Amino acid sequence: MTTLPPTAFGLGPLPGTDLAQAADVVLSESPLPHVPQLPDRGAGSDLIGRTAAMLEIPVARGPRGWRVAARARKDADRMERDLDHLEELWHGKADTVKVQLAGPFTLAAEIEMANGHRMITDPGALRDLTDALLEVCVGHRRDVERRFGKSVLQLDEPRLPEVVAGTLQGATDFETIRAIPEPEETLARFGEHLLHTPKLVDVPWLTCDPRRAGKDALARLLDAGTRIAIPVMAPRELYNLFDELQLDPATTTVDVYAEPAATLVDSAANYRAAREMAEALTVEA
Repeated sequence: MTTLPPTAFGLGPLPGTDLAQAADVVLSESPLPHVPQLPDRGAGSDLIGRTAAMLEIPVARGPRGWRVAARARKDADRMERDLDHLEELWHGKADTVKVQLAGPFTLAAEIEMANGHRMITDPGALRDLTDALLEVCVGHRRDVERRFGKSVLQLDEPRLPEVVAGTLQGATDFETIRAIPEPEETLARFGEHLLHTPKLVDVPWLTCDPRRAGKDALARLLDAGTRIAIPVMAPRELYNLFDELQLDPATTTVDVYAEPAATLVDSAANYRAAREMAEALTVEA
């Protein structure tokens, strides 16, 4: 389990296309700064495009989305250029930085092979993609640590509920994509990380909204020592939820994340609220 003390942070995406402005919001309002993601930059700036650009496997836009390609994209070095810029902006001001990458299941669900089928339909392709992503994680974190000091990894798995349930849509109406009901072993290969996904998964650290999570499943995870990152809410509301679960909040590490917003001004307010809640939880603890 991570030794990082309870903290607050953003999940990655921010509005706009100006990295310097986004970086200023992140650094000024968040105790754990993160590499800003700017989807408004256009094609290739989304979660899948950013992660795929760093893979050894060439990936480019296809007819329906991302697809294994013959050669690397022209923007494959965008992350390195962004880190160069962040290093200039944050020099001497940040010693731990969170990085966000698509997780292996979402990546394999979103990238098609040359035959038009999702990579997740082929166990060998999924294994190769996972291995390639592991190399990306190691290299990316090493690069960030060389520039700033320490890094924290966040894996985004928005498609994990469909992967686990076996409800991903195939390339045709007749294709059934097998379920992967136990993703934990594969995720554990990535070492210590925050898992950001809509589904409760038995991992050491994940995001969840305890107001909407299944109470029994959440209680089992917390009782086993899972660390959670939650959206902003009144501390009393959180403690009431712990009372419902019949758990002592002092035994659970709770982080607070800022939810995305439509403008940088609203984003800054959300980051500030997350920081203030994390501080309040620390005081009350």
